[in-house]
Amino acid sequence: MARRDNVKSVFFFFLLLLALIGLSACGDSGDDSDLGDGDQDQDREESDGDSENIDGDGDSSGESALDGKLDTQFDLYDEARAKIVARVAEENGVVTREQWEGWLAPEAKDTVDEDDLAELRQRHQEIIDQSRTEAVAASTLDLDLFRQDTSEVERYCSDIPKGGMLHIHPTGTRDRDTIVALLEELNPTVDGQAILVKANDGVLTMMYDAEVAFLTDLPVRKYLEYDAAQKAAVQDLFFLPTDPPTHDFMRFEAMFSIGDMLLEQDQTKLDWVEQKTYLDFLERAARYHVSYVEFTSVMWPDTDTFERLHTWAEDWYTETGVTVRWNSAFVRTLDYDTNTNWTETFIGILKDHSYPELVGIDLLANETNTPALETGQNIYIPILDAVTQGEFSIHRTMHAGELGDIRNVRDAMIMGAERVGHGVLLWQDPVSLEYARRERQLPIEINLYSNYRLRVEEDFSKHPFLSYLRLGLPVSLSTDDEGMFITDIANECIVAVTHTDITHAEIKRMAYNSLETAFADEALKGDLIEKLDTDFGQFESDWSAYATGN
Repeated sequence: MARRDNVKSVFFFFLLLLALIGLSACGDSGDDSDLGDGDQDQDREESDGDSENIDGDGDSSGESALDGKLDTQFDLYDEARAKIVARVAEENGVVTREQWEGWLAPEAKDTVDEDDLAELRQRHQEIIDQSRTEAVAASTLDLDLFRQDTSEVERYCSDIPKGGMLHIHPTGTRDRDTIVALLEELNPTVDGQAILVKANDGVLTMMYDAEVAFLTDLPVRKYLEYDAAQKAAVQDLFFLPTDPPTHDFMRFEAMFSIGDMLLEQDQTKLDWVEQKTYLDFLERAARYHVSYVEFTSVMWPDTDTFERLHTWAEDWYTETGVTVRWNSAFVRTLDYDTNTNWTETFIGILKDHSYPELVGIDLLANETNTPALETGQNIYIPILDAVTQGEFSIHRTMHAGELGDIRNVRDAMIMGAERVGHGVLLWQDPVSLEYARRERQLPIEINLYSNYRLRVEEDFSKHPFLSYLRLGLPVSLSTDDEGMFITDIANECIVAVTHTDITHAEIKRMAYNSLETAFADEALKGDLIEKLDTDFGQFESDWSAYATGN
């Protein structure tokens, strides 16, 4: 009997000991008794400690109320994509703005409020500050050693390898030398009154009073019949005036009408005009150490148009050493039915043909009254659906966040855009910015001088491109319509260096971003990146006098 009592006592002692051990093991986990793999959670917390501090969540589970709201919002974005694909691609319907915003709106308890936005902005700023510190440490060259030396900045920005340029409109690249050569060869008839009908319509285009007076009084003649002053004034019509330095988008649009009217009169020379435009730009780009260019060009889809891209790409690489690819651009200011038919024709061709040099689509023109949802769903959704179904492969970028509705970048991402051009207004939408950062790692094609000239952001120091870069978005520099704006890729670099505290590591990062986020195939990108490695090795050796620590 006593032995049995002893065994019973020992048995109950071990039960008590096991219970105490279990309580001790759970003591640090609060209410999360069902977390499961405690070791993995501990490792993740240790490795992510810095990011948790940046998030400032203050929750032992690692997720704050804001994080939960963001997760809910981003889930709604994903659900909205599925819904719009079903409505547009499968049912041939249209999604209204009211329906769209209803799909995206969370319940009241999950709505991001002003306090949440303040917390999110603080998180972003802390990430930006930390990234800046890391970029300074990673830089092999110290730009502060010559940032105030104009000639050295110009030399640096001329010599540095650029990688690629992803946002180029060919007809906007013509500089004065190209324009003079075209006008002298074509010798077009200049009819000022006819030009004003197209370039000063008050709807899409406008010109200034002095320009209207000049064109009204200008006698109708062949270009070569004008005196030197008149010729110079005609040439000036192809460029944004420098006084004032910034302009409404309608004045910008006017230049395309002028170009069409003066450079397309002789139908037998259209191909020569186009090729000279491309080649003059590519020769300049090569001098500035650009190795890859994606052109965004409005091309009505037909097999002849797309097939010639292969020949052009091969010939121009032989002549300039620059690899070229194209994004076929749709025009957001055209009517809905026109773009719908255009898209159907485009899809039909790509189902039956493959064009390696045609790598993407784009949506361009004035965003002011043409939101991405309303003007893009009939283009991007059918193409997204066809790509998802494996019918063909084509990438998607979109002009978004330049002007107009600040929701355009958000809507572009949801509708399947893999990159955006400009993206400036994304900065005003912290939730969508977080979606771009955390869920999409959204590449943005930045055009600093274009944004200045078209009043998108008139203070270079306040442009959000560097904040985007420091938030981890793969930003790259380009020039948009460099001839019209009177800029080039070296000038874009100069603007960045002289108006911000950007580091060499960040300039270098943008060069790599331009190739890593290109729509070219992976093998080509690998070759271009390998060349960029070599070019930067030589460049940094040549500039070692400005090495960090000197």
